[in-house]
Amino acid sequence: MIVILYNYIGLYISWKHGAKIQPWPSVIKSKDYTFYLIYFSYIALVINGIISTIRGSYVRVLVLSGFILTLIGMYINFISRRDLAQCWLPLSNSASDTFLIKTGIYARVRHPIYLSVLIFLLGVALIGSNFYSLLFFVTLIVALIIRIRKEENALIAKFGEEYNEYARATPILIPKIKKG
Repeated sequence: MIVILYNYIGLYISWKHGAKIQPWPSVIKSKDYTFYLIYFSYIALVINGIISTIRGSYVRVLVLSGFILTLIGMYINFISRRDLAQCWLPLSNSASDTFLIKTGIYARVRHPIYLSVLIFLLGVALIGSNFYSLLFFVTLIVALIIRIRKEENALIAKFGEEYNEYARATPILIPKIKKG
């Protein structure tokens, strides 16, 4: 249930702040294979977590840690979608009227939505706490690396030197910890 709420609340926040939400047929027609790999991993992790929970084959401290991580991932996702607002389009697409967002959470990390997905699904993997969780999570990481590279190239093509400067100043996924 939390996974369904997570997805729909995220889409609602994007829509509320002006994003143009594409219908599923256009997403499927795009033939973006990283999308399929990411969502395969996502669904597999969720199903694995549910099965582990039903079977009672879980470690309580890992389930608690996983639940906390899912909440943190959700929070980062919602903040990211709010800050990206009308410039968010699925599948790394961008319309001609979009601009580079460098404020809010995007001032701290270039891909906070992907960071939120990693944190959320790490939490789900901890809830499952078995070999399959590890396998599906590693698959997710590989898919996200490919996806981020693709998106970085698209952003450089669209925004040129402005994006290169932003990339030099802003970490890709892990925010810098400020000293003092």
